[in-house]
Amino acid sequence: MADPVLANVCARLAARNADLMLVHPGSEGDSWDIAWSADRGMVADRLRIGNRTIYLSDIDSVYLRAMGSRAASTPRERLIVTSLWEFAECLPVLVVNRRQPSHTNMSKPYQQRLISQYGFQVPKTLVTMVPEEARAFYDQCQGRVIYKSISAERSIVKPLTPEDFPRLEQIRYCPVQLQEMIPGTDLRIHTVGDRLFATEILSDGADYRYAERENKQRTMRAVELESGLQTSCLKLADGLGLSLSGIDLRRTPDGAYYCFEVNTSPGFPFFENHTGQRIGDALADLLCAGRA
Repeated sequence: MADPVLANVCARLAARNADLMLVHPGSEGDSWDIAWSADRGMVADRLRIGNRTIYLSDIDSVYLRAMGSRAASTPRERLIVTSLWEFAECLPVLVVNRRQPSHTNMSKPYQQRLISQYGFQVPKTLVTMVPEEARAFYDQCQGRVIYKSISAERSIVKPLTPEDFPRLEQIRYCPVQLQEMIPGTDLRIHTVGDRLFATEILSDGADYRYAERENKQRTMRAVELESGLQTSCLKLADGLGLSLSGIDLRRTPDGAYYCFEVNTSPGFPFFENHTGQRIGDALADLLCAGRA
């Protein structure tokens, strides 16, 4: 419950008198086990977690909060997480979000290829372990380049500057993702089922999430998107198979929209706290609808 997203969702479900069970692989140490079976591809009628038996007929929906290394710190816990993912994959109910859609963000270059199929522009990108190629890309983009994580592991987006050039030798041991820096205004679009919440972010930092840490300015406000853009965002989320998503856009001065990535397990309370949007309520409503 230290995770603000889980705390938010559980509180909203409790307010609706929903019967919920929170499962975390590290919550009980080694004192509980998990067991379930399948027959001809269909999950058997029960799941055992420790001393508790859960019947499939009692499960209306599942919310999988992908937390990376924070969720499983030991080999045993990672195996438990894998078992839970597999179990949820077999359930004939709403799962937010299923494994394959959730894992599209494990590789940002792969996800960008999917995003471009839904009408959004994506920035020029280079993934390389060759310092000379990184320098050439920097020159090609006229010095407007940022670098970021390739995987779903969170990183701070930073601009590449001439002061970084001596450190480029380090990429011979680990690839880096470089992207053309796109000027404009950031937008975070949360989709929850067929509902949409848009936040406009103005910041003079390269990564608005860490503006305060880097002594940069940041303002955030809820905005209404034009209907065509709303439709495009909902189609993107649906096309990726996501019931919940956080789409990162940037609107350029000439009105074009670039999509950087789609977060498949977004930390929406951060945006709620700044805008008053009720994203958690929308998610709780979606989960309570369940099978319906």
